[in-house]
Amino acid sequence: FQTDALRTAADRYRGPHPERARLAAYMTLAGLRPGQSIATVMQYIQRDNAAGPAWQLPVKNNSSSAVGPLAPIPRPLVWALDEYLPVRTHKAPHSTETEGPLLVSRTGRGLDHVTFTRLLREVAATHPDLEEIAPGLHPDVVAHSPNPFADESGPAGGNGR
Repeated sequence: FQTDALRTAADRYRGPHPERARLAAYMTLAGLRPGQSIATVMQYIQRDNAAGPAWQLPVKNNSSSAVGPLAPIPRPLVWALDEYLPVRTHKAPHSTETEGPLLVSRTGRGLDHVTFTRLLREVAATHPDLEEIAPGLHPDVVAHSPNPFADESGPAGGNGR
């Protein structure tokens, strides 16, 4: 129930940069460890793939230079990505509209582990079922939890939500 509560909290979050918070929470809920989410760059995302949006993700060894094969993006993540990209605060020389870290701070730099963890804790703290555990929430534990998007990994095209 806690992963469902975190998903709900991310959907309802109204703090600073809610679109970024939602995408970060969704990426973690989908099983990406913080290092993978932080190391994901715009160049890894392919929007005009015939099979639907896809991405290459950094492998789980925290090496930004090692990426896995092209994989489909689950539909809920596509929706979160679509809401985030128009408000992404890219700023040269750290990032541009088509290059650099996906998850950026207001200065256009990529998020670090401390900020990423704080962001997820802030989101969790907004849900009554999670506020007690929010101060000690670890993104790695969330990433190893059951994936709430497992049944929603069909084609990303279409208009239904």
